[in-house]
Amino acid sequence: MPVVGHAFVGLATAVQFEPASRSDGRAPSPLAIACWAPAVVAVSYVPDLITQIGSSAGWTRAGLFGHSLAVAIVGGAAIGAAWSRATGIPARRLLAVSIGSIVGHDFLDLLQSTDRAPFWPWSTRILSTGTPWLPTGLMADALFFAMLFALFVAWRAATGRTLGSLTADAKLPRAWVWTVRGAAAALIAAALAAHAFRERLEHQLDAAEHMIERGQYGQALAVADRVDSGWLAAVKPGRVDMVRAQAFEALGDATRAEAAYRRAYSEDPTNFWAAVDIAEYYANSDRPADERRRLAEPYLAALRSRFVSYRELPAILDRIDRRLASNE
Repeated sequence: MPVVGHAFVGLATAVQFEPASRSDGRAPSPLAIACWAPAVVAVSYVPDLITQIGSSAGWTRAGLFGHSLAVAIVGGAAIGAAWSRATGIPARRLLAVSIGSIVGHDFLDLLQSTDRAPFWPWSTRILSTGTPWLPTGLMADALFFAMLFALFVAWRAATGRTLGSLTADAKLPRAWVWTVRGAAAALIAAALAAHAFRERLEHQLDAAEHMIERGQYGQALAVADRVDSGWLAAVKPGRVDMVRAQAFEALGDATRAEAAYRRAYSEDPTNFWAAVDIAEYYANSDRPADERRRLAEPYLAALRSRFVSYRELPAILDRIDRRLASNE
């Protein structure tokens, strides 16, 4: 997901839609003005905040819930209504900003080819662009959206508008102005730190998978345990258990391998490779042919119904079907 990009988009939204007046015709209070930009940036991170808090609490469906249209519409409306009541800023503006920011977050995730099931809980059908349309690395993400923000600033200047005009018009105390800037900068810094931390853990799990390829199963399991020991749920749900499952399978520990594959899929049914791995595990097991097919079929059905946009799907299904057909 474009973690840094969400911050820049939130800042642009705050600048472009700064409140002009209260619902009763008076200017917003200085406190409402001071909190405006940080609040808009924070709202643009609502799906990730829900995912992070829920995952840290052990709720495996937090990511599905947080990035669903239900949260975008209902949650965004609730945030906008409460925000308007607290500040007096027109509700129509805040409803549009809140709902639009959350929907925009989900849209940017999709453009980065992040697997999402926006119609959950009614459907777990995955939407994905297949190929990322936005940069995925930390620096590339930051530079790309910084460039877009610079173009936005240039457009504002060309049309006679500046950044922070509302703050200037309200003649806020200097300390409040710097509080606004500091809060916005802190949110962006937090996004950068979270992205960097996530990338570091993902690289460790990539290294663990290479260890499995080299036969270093114990070391791979140790890395998985180390990544899984932190309180912050920073990696994709099920990713650690997928590494464990591969290591246990290579070690011949069928019981723990099967449990880890099932756990990985249960933690994130939107993960294409988790569904592929467990279907292939059952297809390649030494169980009787009819039992292998019975165990693999629910995951094959999920692949056929949820992941139809994946280019790799036909070849994978063909490979699994051929394996299931053997020895029948």
